[in-house]
Amino acid sequence: MALDTTRNETVEALARYRYTAIRQAAELFNDDGSFRYDDPCASTRSLPGLLASSLEELKVAEEELRAQNAALVAQRAAINANVRYYRELFLQAPAPVLITDIFGTIDEANLAAGRLFRREPEFLTRKPLAAMIPPSRRDEFRRRFTRFVPAEGAREWCFTINRQGDVPVEVCATVKLVDGLGRASSGVLFWLFSCAGDRTAD
Repeated sequence: MALDTTRNETVEALARYRYTAIRQAAELFNDDGSFRYDDPCASTRSLPGLLASSLEELKVAEEELRAQNAALVAQRAAINANVRYYRELFLQAPAPVLITDIFGTIDEANLAAGRLFRREPEFLTRKPLAAMIPPSRRDEFRRRFTRFVPAEGAREWCFTINRQGDVPVEVCATVKLVDGLGRASSGVLFWLFSCAGDRTAD
């Protein structure tokens, strides 16, 4: 954001320099195109210096703009590399992880979550988590979900899920709300799953 702001400021400065060069050069002449000064030699001496100064300002501004563009490109490349790195860590994490919005729609699923639900991760995204619950328990899941979303910290919730081509299985998830822009309404939920084992479902 800072680089974008600086780049915009430099572009504006460049435009001002160009305008100043044209305006100041134009001020050396009358409307009929003749020199404004009685001494043509004085005008001739002033014009090259004025234009040289303005062109030097343009050159400096353009060099600054190129440097800022290069820095911006490098920064974006570094950000993209970090995004790819952490996305790969997320996908390859050994534990099943889902990311949903606060209404329970799945935004991201890693490979382990795909194995847990017996679906490819891309077929989990954009689906409500409630769709993964056995039909007979779906309404209860939705009612509990509206009361369960944690305001802060993390909470554990055990429930039964459907697995494609297999019998339902009980799982437990540690759920954490991550706020977005300081508003819970724009946050996301991280679901870290494990088999329920000897834990008791809510």
